[in-house]
Amino acid sequence: MIRLTMTRLLAVSGLIWALLIFPGCNLLSLGGPNDETRERLARQEYPADARYGPDLDVLVSRDGKLIRIANRTPQRYRDMQLWLNQQYVAEVREIAIGAGNRFELARFVNRYEESFPRGGFLRPEEGFPVVLAELYDPDTQIRHRLVVQPPIEKDIKEIALSQIRPD
Repeated sequence: MIRLTMTRLLAVSGLIWALLIFPGCNLLSLGGPNDETRERLARQEYPADARYGPDLDVLVSRDGKLIRIANRTPQRYRDMQLWLNQQYVAEVREIAIGAGNRFELARFVNRYEESFPRGGFLRPEEGFPVVLAELYDPDTQIRHRLVVQPPIEKDIKEIALSQIRPD
């Protein structure tokens, strides 16, 4: 009876361990585009020759595996492409007025059909920062720069490390 209980305990602890480890390893791209959408996005070229419209008062920040967008303009943006770091694109149906806009980084695809590097539980260093965000309107062929907020967690870690390092 003790042996049976110990076997169950090991099985349950192994299951818990697997549930904690595997979601952070990006084995599955949950929330990402389907294959057809991924292929279509991969064929999109970065609109380097498109003219710039005015910079928009739209704040973009990375929050783990999400992009949070605070649209501080008095207008909604519909049927646009959101480009991150000039390499990763996602089709955005709507960016509403206000701070409630969130998109999973798994939706952003580069020309090799790879999702935006998000890092994981065991490999957070594999995540890329967002340093440039642009909204592109395919109808008017105008792109707009957005305001990118630097990652807050990284700033906090840098401050903490600077206090530990000897001068």
